[in-house]
Amino acid sequence: MNEQLSKNTISELLKVADTVCLSLYMPTHRSFPKRNENPILFKNLLSQLAEKLQQQYPDADKASLMHGFAKLQDDQEFWQHPQNGLAVFAADDFFKVLKLEQPVAERTFVCDHPYISPLIRLTQTTENYQVLCLSRDSIRLFAGNRDTINEVSLHPDVPATKEQALGHELTPSDQTGYHQGFGATSDRGDPYAHESGGNDKQEEIDIDRQRYFRAVDKAITEHYSQPSALPLILAALPENQGFFREVSHNPNLLADGVTVDLSDLDTSKLREQCWQLMAASYDQKVDDLLQQYGQSENQGQASNKLADIEQAAKIGRIATLLVGKDRLAVAKVDKYDASNEYPDLLEELVLKVVQHGGDVMVIPPERLPGKSKAAAIYRFELAGNK
Repeated sequence: MNEQLSKNTISELLKVADTVCLSLYMPTHRSFPKRNENPILFKNLLSQLAEKLQQQYPDADKASLMHGFAKLQDDQEFWQHPQNGLAVFAADDFFKVLKLEQPVAERTFVCDHPYISPLIRLTQTTENYQVLCLSRDSIRLFAGNRDTINEVSLHPDVPATKEQALGHELTPSDQTGYHQGFGATSDRGDPYAHESGGNDKQEEIDIDRQRYFRAVDKAITEHYSQPSALPLILAALPENQGFFREVSHNPNLLADGVTVDLSDLDTSKLREQCWQLMAASYDQKVDDLLQQYGQSENQGQASNKLADIEQAAKIGRIATLLVGKDRLAVAKVDKYDASNEYPDLLEELVLKVVQHGGDVMVIPPERLPGKSKAAAIYRFELAGNK
């Protein structure tokens, strides 16, 4: 019933339109006892959702639309395994639950399409990344961006430890080689004979590590990198960096990694190190887009006026829509009455642009041209004529 957010998720949600749609977003706590608060917050948000549904669509089949939410609320097993955020969508004959790797603000929406703006930033490969923290015996996976980093609950098919991956094929623990993973040498360069079997046993242990790393690479690629298309940063000690890269076939693995010790992991430092790797390419991407915007504006092929952008979005003319990341965290009042929380004009623009195959780029709000709420670079041909 629930799934991880992927590139295909947005496409699937875009197909649900022209009907009554319910959308619910909330942050979730992963650790006890805070995770016991998750179903309480969910229940409170359901009350808000039901009230909005009654106000906005009094003739809708409320029981049918709310059925999936009520069932989810009572699913004790579901609430025992949270991620860091949750998104739930419902419409006629449609119900989708997304466990999110990043927290989201608590929000509820009732309108004629699923509310997707909070998902846009989470799927952007220019700012978001995944981090594989790797030792020779175990792994942890994190999802991060410029501002946050959060641990990801591993898919059941991802071996978290070497024992899970190799089982009875693992070299017995009493046949230990050198603890650092490499055979020692004498001053002459000759291998020392280790008392538990020497170089032969060390070779078996290195083979175990290689087989474990292959299993990890295959599982992470299949269950995380391929669905998300996000860059993967390897965080490991130097010797494990080399071992893993020799066996990896993950096309999303960045050439540069970061050095960490899993026995004493500082997540704040990990986020800083990872963003140092990501920042240069992200800033270059923003610079390139702003340069392209300036050139296109001089040719009458770009605008930062919402009225112009709205008209261009309706006919599929927008190639790239630039929006500030703070604007996708809220939805209020450009086009609708300030007393309610309907998705605003910017949400409609995002929806139209994505529906017509355009790109949405989230950038720091202070870098938007003319301090506008959005900016658009137009196609030279309409989407339907390409």
